[in-house]
Amino acid sequence: MGPKRSIPSREGFQDIFSKPDKKFSTSNLLVLAKGNDYGYARIGVAIRKKDTKLAVDRNNIKRKIKGSFLAKVLELPPRDFVVYVKCNMTGKEEELKKDLNKAWVKLTEK
Repeated sequence: MGPKRSIPSREGFQDIFSKPDKKFSTSNLLVLAKGNDYGYARIGVAIRKKDTKLAVDRNNIKRKIKGSFLAKVLELPPRDFVVYVKCNMTGKEEELKKDLNKAWVKLTEK
């Protein structure tokens, strides 16, 4: 069994939001990254209820983001990543996929 790849609780997010090492932004997403001492990459996803009303839709978006992260996790440096969804991404799976791929490429660069 591998390490737990999610960032626990609100405190973990707050530190990354306040002082990120790297940022990547598109019209749909904001991805923040900060180095960690764990030796592996971790992820957190933030989606506002105001933007995506239904919990089913929020969970679906989170699942897609985490799936994209897990596909690239071995290539990513040991950082904590927080993906903030800026708008309603329901029905925009292809756009979400493109934005995430760009983010992972950009954030793996030195």
